[in-house]
Amino acid sequence: HDHILNPITALEFYQSPDGPLLLLAGEGSFLKIFEAENSKLLGQCKVFDGQAIHGIIAAKNAQDDDVHILIWGGSFLTLLRTHDFEQILAQSLTRIAVAAAEASDWILDAALSPLVPGCCFLITAHNTVVRATLDKTSSFIEFETVASPSRSILYSAHILAEPSGEILVAAGTVFGEIIIWSCSSSGTTQVLFTFTGHEGSIFGVNISPPLTLACKRRGRLLASCSDDRTIRVWDLTTDSPTRTVNDQVGLVRETGFGPNSDDQAQSENRCIATVMAHASRIWRVKFLVDQGCLSPSLVSLLSFGEDSSTQQWSLNIDSCTASNPKADHTSETLRLMHVSTFAFHSGKHIWSTALHYCNPLAAILATGGADGKISSRAVSLLEEESSRASCHDELGPSYGISSPGNTDVQCNSWDLEEDILKHLSLIPSVDESIIKGLDSEAIEIKKPKKIVKDAFNKYDFISENQLLLTTTFGRVLLSKIGVSHQWEELELPKTAEYDLKSYSVVQGIPECGLAYIAGANGKIYCYVGGAILLEAGNVNGKVADMFKIFNPATKGFELLVTTLGTGMATLFSIGSTATGLIHLFATFTLPPKFMVTIAGRIDDLLVLGSRTGSLAVLDREDRAVLHGVGRGMTSTQDAITTIIPLPHQASENSMASYFLTTGRDGVYSIFAIDKSDNGAIRCVHVGSLPFGPIVEAAWLDGAELLLYGFKGKNFIVWNETKQLEVMSVECGGAHRSYAYSPLRKSSGGHFAYSKASKLYIYSQQAPSHTIVKRSGHGREIKACAVSPNGEYVATGAEDTAIRIWSYDDDGKPLEHRLHCHAIMQNHSAGIQHLQWHGLNYLFSSGGNEEFFLWSIERIPGFGLGVVCEAACPDQSADRDLRIMSLDVSDVDGDNLLVSLAYSDSTMRTYTYSKQNRFCLVAKGIYTSSCLTQIRHLRVSPKEVHIITAATDGNISLWRIDLSPPKTICGSSPSEFTFLGTRKIHQNTIKSLDFVKYTDAFLVVTGGDDNALGVSIYSINQLPSEAAVTKPLSYILRSAHAAAITGLCIVPIDEVSPSMDIVKIVSSSNDQRIKEWHVQLSTSTAGDLSIVNIQNPSDEFTSVADIGDVVFLRARNNHVHESQEQKVLIVGNGMEIWKLPGCSR
Repeated sequence: HDHILNPITALEFYQSPDGPLLLLAGEGSFLKIFEAENSKLLGQCKVFDGQAIHGIIAAKNAQDDDVHILIWGGSFLTLLRTHDFEQILAQSLTRIAVAAAEASDWILDAALSPLVPGCCFLITAHNTVVRATLDKTSSFIEFETVASPSRSILYSAHILAEPSGEILVAAGTVFGEIIIWSCSSSGTTQVLFTFTGHEGSIFGVNISPPLTLACKRRGRLLASCSDDRTIRVWDLTTDSPTRTVNDQVGLVRETGFGPNSDDQAQSENRCIATVMAHASRIWRVKFLVDQGCLSPSLVSLLSFGEDSSTQQWSLNIDSCTASNPKADHTSETLRLMHVSTFAFHSGKHIWSTALHYCNPLAAILATGGADGKISSRAVSLLEEESSRASCHDELGPSYGISSPGNTDVQCNSWDLEEDILKHLSLIPSVDESIIKGLDSEAIEIKKPKKIVKDAFNKYDFISENQLLLTTTFGRVLLSKIGVSHQWEELELPKTAEYDLKSYSVVQGIPECGLAYIAGANGKIYCYVGGAILLEAGNVNGKVADMFKIFNPATKGFELLVTTLGTGMATLFSIGSTATGLIHLFATFTLPPKFMVTIAGRIDDLLVLGSRTGSLAVLDREDRAVLHGVGRGMTSTQDAITTIIPLPHQASENSMASYFLTTGRDGVYSIFAIDKSDNGAIRCVHVGSLPFGPIVEAAWLDGAELLLYGFKGKNFIVWNETKQLEVMSVECGGAHRSYAYSPLRKSSGGHFAYSKASKLYIYSQQAPSHTIVKRSGHGREIKACAVSPNGEYVATGAEDTAIRIWSYDDDGKPLEHRLHCHAIMQNHSAGIQHLQWHGLNYLFSSGGNEEFFLWSIERIPGFGLGVVCEAACPDQSADRDLRIMSLDVSDVDGDNLLVSLAYSDSTMRTYTYSKQNRFCLVAKGIYTSSCLTQIRHLRVSPKEVHIITAATDGNISLWRIDLSPPKTICGSSPSEFTFLGTRKIHQNTIKSLDFVKYTDAFLVVTGGDDNALGVSIYSINQLPSEAAVTKPLSYILRSAHAAAITGLCIVPIDEVSPSMDIVKIVSSSNDQRIKEWHVQLSTSTAGDLSIVNIQNPSDEFTSVADIGDVVFLRARNNHVHESQEQKVLIVGNGMEIWKLPGCSR
């Protein structure tokens, strides 16, 4: 084993006695230990053989020789003492699977005994409490059955071991019932409650700590979640007498049949709150309660769903009549109120959670998802955002950090006239001056008019913490954001008395502490500090907009001003930041109907973006338009909102300059300006974002790319480099005035926006959460492919995304990383096949007849650029087919030969070039069976031999005639010539790979029948005309215990100089990865045959539902003496394995 990126199935915080706070994570069968302060991976250890970790419990106050960590998975259990844990941290112990013990049943939950060191209690899938005790001398774990009220089949359970020795169990059954029962260490059992009401299986139960309820009563609550998408809260106060188990009750619990009128009445009495929660299934619920002595207690609930979101709910138990035994329990008395939603994972499922209380009212919540990500954030019992800051102040020092969730959030709002103008020494506004000069008689004659109130108009930040605003009456205000907000009204020049009334344009330059304001008459005013605005310049006409442009030559800024109805743009240089005076540099004539929405400078060129999504490149010296880029090339038909240059790399000798744009279509793009082609532009990257479609701005903070925009009613700040949501504010949507100021030191920001005539300023000092571990795909990976030089790996999954990775295996094993360089989301259905061609092309196919060709190149200062260059040319009207497989080869110069296999048993072969695009060369049909694989066996200038595999278990050989060359569109396509078929498997062929070996092709197949097939096609026997050709075939039955879903042949030059052994690696749904050695022999006549097939290695992989396996080549396309051969397995996760005995 070399590296793993799998779903996180268990999490637990562990406070070491003399060390930092640690986060323990179960990833597959491995325990990983992270330092919570800096997310550093400190150690990892394999805990089980053939089993994933499902739960981790850490002791709170254990002694040195006691059990500190309890780990279980399936029916296996491991107990770790301090010495074992310290060895794992020191990485002197990397495997403890031999210490695992197997219980008699699947373990659902566990609890350490507070009375007996080295002892714990387990609750199993059949509602049985089992005691497990670790022998100090032999380290052997002994199991003893304690009690079981009924042998119900459980989906969930929660067990508590009380200091009194009593065991309390909440059991959620398959039949939708919840059984609350207790037992003593001697085995005496009491069923306390049986709750019904859920309309589906119980997926999660959680018993609260003892709470102070209304009337100063002490008791517990139970939270449950179900397949019916609801959360229910139950009262567990035990004022009524308990009852013992009888035969009838046991019958009901074990079978789900029997009378339930008593249970229904009891459930109605005890259910105190119900809410329809997630739109998906809910997997877990967890109480968040105050750890102090508040009376009554503050209670929140956290729910974790299949939709990869966490939701927080508040429960006000102040009026909890359910805690009063004399109350009339006829209906629910409380409401679960939604507080917030955290969506920090991709794809589906949050599988694991952990809470660490930093103070009585706040905790750190860690979540682990199916995407392999671990995220953490602060959660508080205080619902108000403004109140949460006090929790974070306490949270940081107690947690020892300032990052995970320490957001220091503040949100303040102001009404202009009521909250600001009343407290300022106001300068008379234009409207007030007019009213004073009016004839009083005229006022009496006219009907009373509605009093017009001043309102916020436009605003922008002039520094990180200063906001400049204009009002509809022409006032200009300055807000200083701090612990207490300060307001000041600025004085305008006398000539601006009417200029800013009702219309204004504001452009701040926070880097210089400047702001420019323009009104209706063309004058431009500047604020450089103090209390007065200065007149800085003017243009002819009404100002439409102003744009700041950074000049890298002078390290200063320029100001581009456009005017309404003139088709002109004026460029000013800013002379001095002390005075703010601007000087006319040039005037440009814009293309027809080109409304500028953004401007940027790339070297000596001026690049403008328009409202319709087009770009214009202007020469600053010649003042002429060099190039116009239409909407087709920019891939957007909406306004372009950002143009920023990418930094030049001193080590890169590039003939192009690069710049990044954003638009209101949910993507960002990178363009290259070719210096050798008079500034010609080409698009080199299009990136999709998880928010939008309105993307308003982007900027670079060091090497990190950040963007902000809107998703529905929320304002989102997103770190694209880290794939991290920095901020999310529910502001009402994009149709309002707003401004954002990033805080570069703390990675937070200030967001100012208007809502219901009020100004809101939302301040957040740090990102909303921390990523402890980076993520992968959120759904099952179906296909992967390795670039020819072995540097990049492309993966495609059921989440419809394609990711391009590189694997860094330099350094120590803990430092190995899979780095994601690009994410492509053009597909709308699951990916079926991926294939590289050279280093610059990647092909992908999937459902809905989707087939894309991706152009890939390196971008200096950014990474990988990916653009969808072409798509499937011949889609049907219904688009109801899947393109199951494809293959690509070079043919006839710059043309590519592309063959596609469809789910309706048809095949198509195209030629492709940038100039002629796709041209159909040949088409054919197999039978009614779905084709699963297609490969170019041999390609020559005159013909192509193709092999296909299908769901009927057959491999078939085909021929396409390429003479004369069919690279010009318009000629009639030829038909596939059938050359023969061979039955290899009983049913579907799931995987296929082949290699050329001397004068033959070795074709290896894996089937749904668990068999491994090897077929040999002699090159000399491949016919040029229609003829029946059957290969020499070998079949190895029961090679795996389930379908073989992935195969790869280790390249011949990587195996052995003797050239008589072919290495094959197979993977299967039985979660085994096997290596096969096929020994070959060549007869005197030149015929190739198989002498022997051996299975030297067979290992368990924690990747479930394996989709594919590929061989990782070395980056220089061959393996050095010191390097190792590795394979990548993908499915529900990714795992990299070293091939045994591979170093030469």
